[in-house]
Amino acid sequence: MTLSIEAVAFLALLLLTLIRLPSAIREPSSRLTWIATITGLAAVFMVGVVIPLPIVDGWLGGTNVANLIQNILATTAFWFVMQAALTLDGSRFKPRSLWELPAMYLSFTIPFLLIAERGSTTDEFIKETAEQFGLWAYASLYMGCVVLIMIRMLRGIRGRGPRPYILIRIGAWSILLASAIEIVYLTLRVAGLGRTPSVEAVGALFTVPFYGGVVLVCAGIIVFAVARAGRRSMNATLGRLLAKASVDRGMIVEPIPDEDPVHETYRLAVRLTDVANSQELTKRERVLLRAATEMLDRQMRAPAVVRMSSAAGAVSAP
Repeated sequence: MTLSIEAVAFLALLLLTLIRLPSAIREPSSRLTWIATITGLAAVFMVGVVIPLPIVDGWLGGTNVANLIQNILATTAFWFVMQAALTLDGSRFKPRSLWELPAMYLSFTIPFLLIAERGSTTDEFIKETAEQFGLWAYASLYMGCVVLIMIRMLRGIRGRGPRPYILIRIGAWSILLASAIEIVYLTLRVAGLGRTPSVEAVGALFTVPFYGGVVLVCAGIIVFAVARAGRRSMNATLGRLLAKASVDRGMIVEPIPDEDPVHETYRLAVRLTDVANSQELTKRERVLLRAATEMLDRQMRAPAVVRMSSAAGAVSAP
């Protein structure tokens, strides 16, 4: 059995939703990604990949309202993906920007309600109704919102180095290109060119790059999530080793409830650095301190950590 690109996107979103759930519960900074994936999952669900579209749309009256709900959910997902991508480097989310979402919803919901005849449920709703100006305005404005979101995301992550951003960039460009193609197709249809083979060939270019782009963006975020989990695990291991080194020197180590492993490693490494300023460290302690300070220097890039790394380098010579 072959999977459609929509089904692949659904599975990618489902996987990302499950992967990010523990961190979304534990870390507020991870909740943007989780909101994006859960709404994206709901949007692809509305396509009918799990439950047939006639049943889903039948719950909403059987007049293709499912298409509108899908686009509202997709817009929400893309917007939160943009926000998540922009905050992967530690930047803070600005809740005041949430006003943009209802403005986007209204921009294409009003034209949808003005479509003269939406017909009964069909997965060809856009193509079968494309001659109506209301449909053109509805679908084009939705695609325009997606284009705007992708442009903002690409501008926001421009120049960022980590490799997972490559997947996110390619995915965003793919979604942007697919959305622009759909606007061209809709314009050709409303202009009265009909469903000729050449016009339909343009429309056929939408699905694969659009949903393929969704898969690539998900893949990029998954790589970030795996890398972050790996760093967290390494910091936790270093924290335990540093705590043992402190105890071996007769120091009292009191764990701080719910302390982040990065902060714990930093705190314990600072204590060992203070010892190094007045006493000679063992070879094992020097290796451990260098490993901790180098990792923290990469992760945090804070002046205090850089200073601590220099101190560790000064005592690392045999």
